[in-house]
Amino acid sequence: MKQRILTAIGFGALYIIFILIGSFPFALFIALIAAIAFMELCAMKKISPSSVPAIIGALFVVMFVLQASLFEFVKYLPLIRLSAIFIIIMLIYMVFSKNRFSFDQAAHIFLAAFYIGFSFYLFVQLRYSGLAEVFFVQILIWCTDSGAYFVGRKLGKRKLSPHISPNKSVEGAIGGVVIAAIAAIIIELIVPGSLFPSWGILLGISVVISVFGQLGDLVESAIKRYYGVKDSGNILPGHGGLLDRFDSLIFILPILFIFNVIG
Repeated sequence: MKQRILTAIGFGALYIIFILIGSFPFALFIALIAAIAFMELCAMKKISPSSVPAIIGALFVVMFVLQASLFEFVKYLPLIRLSAIFIIIMLIYMVFSKNRFSFDQAAHIFLAAFYIGFSFYLFVQLRYSGLAEVFFVQILIWCTDSGAYFVGRKLGKRKLSPHISPNKSVEGAIGGVVIAAIAAIIIELIVPGSLFPSWGILLGISVVISVFGQLGDLVESAIKRYYGVKDSGNILPGHGGLLDRFDSLIFILPILFIFNVIG
């Protein structure tokens, strides 16, 4: 427990510092997190992080995330063109690997790279939109996790998804949504100016973030259960891997993009 707390304080402080700094240092920090999270997904599939496809995939993720930065040497490659180049490279490597690298592995790498790269790209975009927006999303994720945990421990009876995550309960999930909504109201009252044009939209977005954040956690649990691993990695002692810490955020950001909250 002590190690878990120290890790949370250390990494949490570093994470918040880079959020406050913003700009290119934040984009670079997030690109590094994204690359490591991608490598963790590769490792689940038994694809060595030091293999050529994994390294190329990590570079793709970094370039994808940095698309949101102000640096023209990365911006000149549109996302669709960058994705097309990556797919072609994977397929060509499959041909010349003499069946050591399969289409199944290529598909895994591309989906992992696109999912993680696109989500963290949106996170950098969100930071460029403003500091309040980033903290709004992140605080609601933290409040959802804490609310679901404590309400679930106190009142949890009905299993939410026992085949994937047996410790989560329906009562805990509802508690997470309620706590997130309360946190959203408090933030709106504290932050000068309105983050959203109406209270209805504010509460609607808070529910979306809370519900889909919990779903994102279940998605990663399903992935880990399929590959038979407890944690995505061990880079954070007591917490597992970076994918374990950012699973909700990674899933939420594309949802907010779909709802046009992130442009």
